[in-house]
Amino acid sequence: MIKHLQKIGNSRGLVIDKPILELLNIDEDSSFEITTEKDGLFLRPINTKEAYYKVSKKHRKSLDKLAK
Repeated sequence: MIKHLQKIGNSRGLVIDKPILELLNIDEDSSFEITTEKDGLFLRPINTKEAYYKVSKKHRKSLDKLAK
């Protein structure tokens, strides 16, 4: 699939077609991680609940101290 950048205010963006959004189960409230690769960009949806559990598990002691 070939897409072109579209002007959005002072920025540029790519429009993702509805079938792709549905296939990936993402919507306008979804968050993404964007990383650069040697020859392009990699766009990955972020599951915020999963990210929360990973962070809370890894940093449990620090979070408990902050809560006091």
